[in-house]
Amino acid sequence: MDLNSENFAFEEDDEDGLSLEQVIQLTEEAWLNEKFAPEILPHKSEIVDLLLGQISYMEERLQQLQSTDFKKAIHQMEVDRLRFLVTSYLRLRLEKIETFCTHTLQQERHRADKGEDMYLSQNELEFAQEHEQNMKDHLESVMSFCPNVMDTETPEVCPNVHSMVFLKSKRDIEGVAIDDGDGDNNDLIDLTSGSQILISYNSVARLVKDGDVHLI
Repeated sequence: MDLNSENFAFEEDDEDGLSLEQVIQLTEEAWLNEKFAPEILPHKSEIVDLLLGQISYMEERLQQLQSTDFKKAIHQMEVDRLRFLVTSYLRLRLEKIETFCTHTLQQERHRADKGEDMYLSQNELEFAQEHEQNMKDHLESVMSFCPNVMDTETPEVCPNVHSMVFLKSKRDIEGVAIDDGDGDNNDLIDLTSGSQILISYNSVARLVKDGDVHLI
């Protein structure tokens, strides 16, 4: 289906000059990366907001079509698909925040101290902080009924960055160090544009975040 035809032309006033196909491709790539990466990745709020804006624009155009127009149902299916894509991407990130809440917030504080870009959006950061506080309050409430239990610190749950991922390289990359978790990174491999490989996530984490490769 041609999303740029007829009443569904992409708005041309986006500051990045991206076409609808490009925005969808970037969102799908961010979704797949988030789905297969063990840790939470830098947020793509700008792309998500841009796609949401276009979804709203397309829905407004849908209202102008007659209910008897067979094209309306087809376009509505595409709009629903795009909305599912955004929803799934955001849900994946929230699930990771809930699972690795303490670890994620600690990493964010380290980035803030170093002046680095934050991985969480402002809304996600507020959600993580509220979730952590709720968990602490709940634990304290439960422990108040167990006065004889020693006050122990809750172990931090961390993502397994040494898990294996399948990726596709978007450009030629030389000298990728293979990190198998034993501290020995002497083995190097080269990636060619379009090549696919199964490798430990920690070996290519920076490449994923920089957009040089994408997970599949």
